[in-house]
Amino acid sequence: MFMIGSFLTASASAASLWLGMAGQVAAPSLAEQAQAAFDPLAQTYPALNATVMVDGGIVWEAEGGWQRDDADGVDRPYNVYSVAKMLTALAYVRLEQTGGLDLDTPVRQIDPDLPAHYDAVTLRALLEHRAGVRHYTSRADWISFSDRRCETPADALGHFIDEPLSQSSTGEMAYSTYGYVLLSHLLVQLTETTGFDAAMQVALGDTYLARRDLEGADKASNWVDLGEGPQIIDGLSAECKFGAGGLLASSRELAAMGQALAAGEMIELAGWTDLPGPWAGYASDIDLRYAAHSGGSPGGRSFLLVYVEPRVSVALAGNADSENLQALSIELADLFAGLQEAEE
Repeated sequence: MFMIGSFLTASASAASLWLGMAGQVAAPSLAEQAQAAFDPLAQTYPALNATVMVDGGIVWEAEGGWQRDDADGVDRPYNVYSVAKMLTALAYVRLEQTGGLDLDTPVRQIDPDLPAHYDAVTLRALLEHRAGVRHYTSRADWISFSDRRCETPADALGHFIDEPLSQSSTGEMAYSTYGYVLLSHLLVQLTETTGFDAAMQVALGDTYLARRDLEGADKASNWVDLGEGPQIIDGLSAECKFGAGGLLASSRELAAMGQALAAGEMIELAGWTDLPGPWAGYASDIDLRYAAHSGGSPGGRSFLLVYVEPRVSVALAGNADSENLQALSIELADLFAGLQEAEE
């Protein structure tokens, strides 16, 4: 199969040879530019992986970090944390498009056992972080929730579900991990499955390549700085977050899911600007539809960026909550989409 990555490598080699014969200095290849952008940031992580895909094929990958082990490669599962929220939102969009789900359905119509103060809360309000469900209130709250062990999303609800919703007359966005934990529970209810991964597979089919975290899961080690420098924390699990931040995926799997989105295999792409949630956007100045979400928590950080046209997906996955990955993701996406040249 003809691969874009092979073409880029061959073209760069040929150009370098010709320019060398002509006595000129060759411009850095795309791969060299990407590596130069990746390496400094990678050295702030014990392990950081990057995968870039264009039109269904891998065109560039990198593995870096100051404390990698033999298993820390681009096919190793990492905690992707809140990138899971984007995948959960896509599952709901798919059910709306193919299963007739109304995103304005009140959540107590799906689960009547939810507290009465959820009467006016809809799926759309949860997806858009406008339902008033609280986020973490403190580090202690985060630790308490992380220490829970859950088989299903229903097992996680007791941590927050009885607390009052924040009151807002304008419905402004207030980011909430717990709102997406509730969405995870409702997704299981809607799909009539017994677990979250099964619910995601019903909604997204073969395009869903992640899986839920579990204590003792086969994944990259989680490095956390507890005040005396980064160290591996055994047994760290985000399992009770489910589709709010409790999924595992490699950089290759994240990038492949991004390609499925850009190709219209995960959801129908019509009505892009009306998709629920803050993850889908449109840059009118360059006529670019994109999707992006970051993830970060003690023990890991990730980023998934998708350009719909051209079909470019960039996935980064690291095993510590180190430097923000957004700027590097955009730089890599622009580079392989040819947008840097257009800007120049």
